[in-house]
Amino acid sequence: MKAFFFDLDDTLYDQLQPFQAAYHRVFSTITDISILALFKKSREYSDKVFALTESGEMSLESMHQYRMINAFKDFGYSISTDEADAFQKEYKDHQYKVSLIPEMKNILHYLNKKDIPIYVTTNGPARHQRLKLASLDIADVIPESHIFISSEVGYAKPRKEFFEYVNRKTNTHPADSYIVGDSFENDIIGADLAGWNSIWINPTNKPKTIDSVQPTYEINSYPQLEELIKLLF
Repeated sequence: MKAFFFDLDDTLYDQLQPFQAAYHRVFSTITDISILALFKKSREYSDKVFALTESGEMSLESMHQYRMINAFKDFGYSISTDEADAFQKEYKDHQYKVSLIPEMKNILHYLNKKDIPIYVTTNGPARHQRLKLASLDIADVIPESHIFISSEVGYAKPRKEFFEYVNRKTNTHPADSYIVGDSFENDIIGADLAGWNSIWINPTNKPKTIDSVQPTYEINSYPQLEELIKLLF
């Protein structure tokens, strides 16, 4: 049986929304930085040390400070650890007030009506990710037992072991598994390693980081994703 596995951040909801809201609360006097560009830089820095937070070598608090201090530095601004902490508090609060991307809501309910199993596969701290999922109000289509978080699994995407663990727990086969995500490194490369199908959400036309890895499908917008899934299933 076919099964769908959705990433959480920047797949089910738009991470820029809570980031933007927090920026306006804490850094409203800095008006000459593109919030989108700053957000992307902060993600680059958090990705650099993600493995350290998973292993416990770096605390989440230190990672949050590191990514914002360095992101601002790239735009010629120096912020303090207190400012980074204040931003993180606002960002976290707004992350628990997120909502599904409209097309994603349509997709989840469409797959549910088709009796196609739906799961979430995400990297990150369990409590933090589960609180975000709770705010999305999707328990009617994705129950608690269908959520797989790296800190609970013991492996993170793109490790092949993460995908193998999920297949075992869900009694699914790699050839019938479809992962939908925005991260080429975590979702698409991981799917390639594990023999899964993949749908890469790539609205900004980011280049592939490994030329030999090809997603099964690549789409550039959520309406395209909805159209693709309804066409395939």
